[in-house]
Amino acid sequence: MSNHKDNSSLEAGLTLSRHLAALTAALLYTMIYIYLYFGGYTRLDGNSLFYMLFIFWIGNLLFTTLLITGLNNYFRDRSLSVSQLIWATAFAMLGIYYLNELRDIILMFYFAMLSFGFFRFKSYQFIICAVIAVLGYLLVIVVLSINEPLRITYNKEMLRFFAFTLTSGMIVYSGISISRMREELKIKNIDLQKAVELNEILATTDDLTGLYTRRHFMEVLTQQKAISERDGKDFVVCFADLDFFKHVNDSFGHHTGDLVLKQFSEIIKKSIREVDYAARFGGEEFVLLLVNTDIEQSISVAERIRQTLDEFNFNDIAPALNVTVSIGMSNFKEYNSLQETLMSADNRMYAAKEKGRNMVVAS
Repeated sequence: MSNHKDNSSLEAGLTLSRHLAALTAALLYTMIYIYLYFGGYTRLDGNSLFYMLFIFWIGNLLFTTLLITGLNNYFRDRSLSVSQLIWATAFAMLGIYYLNELRDIILMFYFAMLSFGFFRFKSYQFIICAVIAVLGYLLVIVVLSINEPLRITYNKEMLRFFAFTLTSGMIVYSGISISRMREELKIKNIDLQKAVELNEILATTDDLTGLYTRRHFMEVLTQQKAISERDGKDFVVCFADLDFFKHVNDSFGHHTGDLVLKQFSEIIKKSIREVDYAARFGGEEFVLLLVNTDIEQSISVAERIRQTLDEFNFNDIAPALNVTVSIGMSNFKEYNSLQETLMSADNRMYAAKEKGRNMVVAS
């Protein structure tokens, strides 16, 4: 859950930083167009230029508001990259329409805008944006040829259109290649994350029983000791050893023995809380860590495990099979030492064996 939140925050930060970069490019476009206006290269008057740029920036700031407030998350494209580029393309083409000459400057500026898609766009998004731009420029040429034919030279304009289309296609091709590499890298990262998670599981989990390994359990136990010393809360360690397990393997086979170990592990999982820990220490020996509890409350847990196993019907596995367990228990506050707590629980487990097995010894 924490990783998901961190990834979401990182993605939001990257999206906002890219948007700020796009705003910088939009500011540069505005300054260039204002320069062209004062140089006499556009047919717009001052009021028309003001309103065009005002509407352009109102749209840009609307995108900024959506990204800052998080409302962009309600859109399918949460980065709003395609929408922003289409908005910028519309005003670039409008600016081209009103230019008397030097249209190449704005066309080159469009390529800079399209390059922002390298960070985010999928293949089809590159194609959509490029097609809109090419058709938009073609529309500019058509409208000029109909309304103001004296403002264009057809041969030069068609050559410019061909060059614009060709360059857009090359950028789209590069963008698609980068997009595919991004997707491949994303898949590899997911596979790598899965491999890391699998390695963590293999390193901390016993493959037969699904319980924790001895090494991981000792790490958790050390952490619990620090928590107990800080908060003053007690915890209990239980050693459990299946009775006459060698006889089970010798009489019924090792496969049956493995099934017994699995079944006993399931009994443990169902008997303890989610905050507790259980591990297979090796062979038929298991250990439990019951946190934030005392020895009296833990006895009932151990008794439930012992009784459930004693009463379990193994006929589906092997007729006449009956398995019991001996459990020794010790609480940390009794010794304030991990080594002595573990040794005490282990000794009490052996005491249960000596007293006849199939019992819990807590003192």
